[in-house]
Amino acid sequence: MPRALLLSSCIALTALAASSTTHAQQAPNGTLQIYGRLNTSVERTRIEGQPSVMGLQNNESFWGLRGQEDLGGGMQAGFILEHGFELDTGTPTEASYFNRKSEVNLSGSFGMLRMGRMISEAYYATADVVNMHNFDTGSSADALYTWVSNGANHVSWRLPEYQGLTVELGTSLHEKQTEPNRNAWDLAANYELGSLTLGLGHNRWGVAEQTTLRATYTIGPWTLAGYAQHSHGWDQAHDQVDGSQRMRNMGRMAIQYADGPSEYHLNLGYAGKVGGEADTQAMQWTLAYNYNFSKRTKLYALYTRVNNHERASYLTDEQGVGFSSIALGMRHYF
Repeated sequence: MPRALLLSSCIALTALAASSTTHAQQAPNGTLQIYGRLNTSVERTRIEGQPSVMGLQNNESFWGLRGQEDLGGGMQAGFILEHGFELDTGTPTEASYFNRKSEVNLSGSFGMLRMGRMISEAYYATADVVNMHNFDTGSSADALYTWVSNGANHVSWRLPEYQGLTVELGTSLHEKQTEPNRNAWDLAANYELGSLTLGLGHNRWGVAEQTTLRATYTIGPWTLAGYAQHSHGWDQAHDQVDGSQRMRNMGRMAIQYADGPSEYHLNLGYAGKVGGEADTQAMQWTLAYNYNFSKRTKLYALYTRVNNHERASYLTDEQGVGFSSIALGMRHYF
């Protein structure tokens, strides 16, 4: 591109951004927010039987736009756009640009109607809450949880909150383009009762189904959390519906101790036998330490490990082969 044309393009983009920002600030009934997460770590990872690898890892970094307009009469319109990218290389995590979330919503006394591409609310109500040490990202993310989810072409209704209870029901329309040719369903519920919170997540897509129950309890500097999941019909290795996959139960527990800016974490998950077959179990555990400079910025260190039994292949896709990683990282929200 000629230098003059490049300079003109930069000036035009700068003027457009300034104009958009001014308009958003001056609009009496609307708001626009730029937000995101930058999360990366230096890690030494090892798959059993292979040499260890030292590198810089991305841990689900993203940036997004969030907007809202007051329509009057207690009604609001809004949108969310999120783009995931590899912080270590700068490349998008997927071919589509807003590859994490792209939704428009309308809220009022009826609750909230949402349409677009979304991350499963059943997951947010259960597994995401329990993985407190790094919000279920990177090498220590939950490798045992069964998703059973298709977030694209999604329509959902979040009911009005009632005495601490929130419920959301959604469906992802298959549009005769995905297999299986069935709508995927997502149900999430959260209940707050003082120091105790409960969560329910249920997904169904064709023959695949999962149900998860979660509990979190906080007392002083301690937070205890755990969930139990029952699933079948889901290929864990390839994240797809597979009717040959039999029943499986798994659970996870986590403990957090906060001491000023310091947090100490222990996280342990266990996947039981698949269809009752021997040597299909697996265990995943993580020890972590966080130092919070502020609510937005922290340094962290962790050690995580997946132990697969002889016929289990979680995370590594190789039966009986385990995985481990030691990491030093930084996370910043904006």
